[in-house]
Amino acid sequence: MLAVVALVDQAGGRTLADHATTAYAQHGKHASEGALYGLLYGVAVLDGLLWLLVAGLARSRRLIAASLGVLAVLLTATLGVLLLVSSEYGVHPFTPLWGVLALLPAVAGAVAVAQLFRQRSVAKRS
Repeated sequence: MLAVVALVDQAGGRTLADHATTAYAQHGKHASEGALYGLLYGVAVLDGLLWLLVAGLARSRRLIAASLGVLAVLLTATLGVLLLVSSEYGVHPFTPLWGVLALLPAVAGAVAVAQLFRQRSVAKRS
């Protein structure tokens, strides 16, 4: 979701670039569009790869899938929070929308990990 919204924004409205350009201009600095969008794409790719790995392991019903899922939730949430609170020169280059979008996979992942643990405990009882 984050990558899709970033791609649409970069191709169309450029709200992220406009926000950062305006914010940094007050300090005589120039915002790099490539770095801003590249960071968002990097976060999206990392999230996607982590969750693909968890999904692949979940199909094997191994405990490692749930454990790696917890790690993926923590990493994904950390990346989202970093987008929310990051600042430079007292400027927040990313509006809260970007942090919230980056946090969505962590929320969905937490639900999925809870389901993995639930399935694991049901399998042990059987």
